[in-house]
Amino acid sequence: MIDAVSPGYPLANGQFPGQQQGATLIVALVMLLLISLLAIGGMQGSIMQERMASNAHDGALSFQASEAALRQAEDDILNSLPTRLTAFDEPLIATPWLWDGTNPTRLGVGNAGPDVSAQPIYHIARLADVCPIEPGQPCFERYMTTARAQGGSAEAVTVLQSTVLLPPQ
Repeated sequence: MIDAVSPGYPLANGQFPGQQQGATLIVALVMLLLISLLAIGGMQGSIMQERMASNAHDGALSFQASEAALRQAEDDILNSLPTRLTAFDEPLIATPWLWDGTNPTRLGVGNAGPDVSAQPIYHIARLADVCPIEPGQPCFERYMTTARAQGGSAEAVTVLQSTVLLPPQ
């Protein structure tokens, strides 16, 4: 029996075994390049998703910290006469989304735990009395509370406001 690949006998395409052109090598390199590009694209997508998840987490921390400061401010208004007296002459914050705690100054600091980059702050200002239409009925005091908080980084900031209506005393 004669071996078809032994030296000296041509292959089916008329070439001898030692005369390969390297087409398989080029095809393999192109396939490797395509697989590498797919892998790099997948890694970039994963990195983007990780950044989005991190930003969402920071935003959630910021919102929760601001909620905690808002609840602390509301509790201070409802249960502390000195806080109400201090807030009586405080100005309203004209642009709450730009407020950084300096102008007007903050009236308190909330406690949001160790996961935030800075503890939340809040401001309280008296709005006006709200009186019922019927004469002789007592009026309610109304206060505006503004809370500002940061998340895990200083870039994630949430500012919340609420209005507190005190029952007549």
